[in-house]
Amino acid sequence: MKKSKFMVQDYPELIKYFASVNPIHLFLYVLPVVLVISSVMNSYNMNFSVIFFLFGMIYWTFLEYLIHRYLYHSHFKNRIVNYFIGSFHLYHHANLKDHRVLNSGLLMILIVAPTVVAPFLLFLNLSQVLSIMLGLSSFYYIYECVHYLIHYREYRSGYMAYIQKYHMQHHQHSPNKNFGNTSHIWDLLLGTYDPKYKEYRMSLKVKESLITNSSKVFEGFQNNI
Repeated sequence: MKKSKFMVQDYPELIKYFASVNPIHLFLYVLPVVLVISSVMNSYNMNFSVIFFLFGMIYWTFLEYLIHRYLYHSHFKNRIVNYFIGSFHLYHHANLKDHRVLNSGLLMILIVAPTVVAPFLLFLNLSQVLSIMLGLSSFYYIYECVHYLIHYREYRSGYMAYIQKYHMQHHQHSPNKNFGNTSHIWDLLLGTYDPKYKEYRMSLKVKESLITNSSKVFEGFQNNI
């Protein structure tokens, strides 16, 4: 049997492991991670560091950019790798109406979090690393909420209107620009900033893909709550 372009199309049952229905479900995955870290720090009388917590938040914004640009938008020579990795983002680009893949799931959290924090153990103590993890986890959740809200409805003003235009410009017109999902800072610093987002106008096709414009807006939520 010929395979589809993305793994998620051939094995939709995997979505429940790699994706979350909405930020509420994602919170139930992130919260235990935060509670375990906090419990370990409290049990061993480790000092919580606000500075490293804030660093962890900033660190996530950088990771958000790197993962989006170099992992999700890379075209690997190996077809199997493309088949797997593409399911996490390129499939989303091609299927905006599939709201099941707007947020990451438990397996993604368990794989990514230890991987991106482990190198700090080489030159920081455990309490500092755990403070970084708390900051990273907190802003990671904010990032996931923002991405969900971007695809929830159309915004007219404020932060959400700005970041929605920025993200949708990436979706529709500039797939190799505007990789930041919560701000344009890293794009500006690393040469992938496209200011044309300021004139972005949402097409009818994109409007129809928004959650609130879907006739099945609450179907996935009700079936998975």
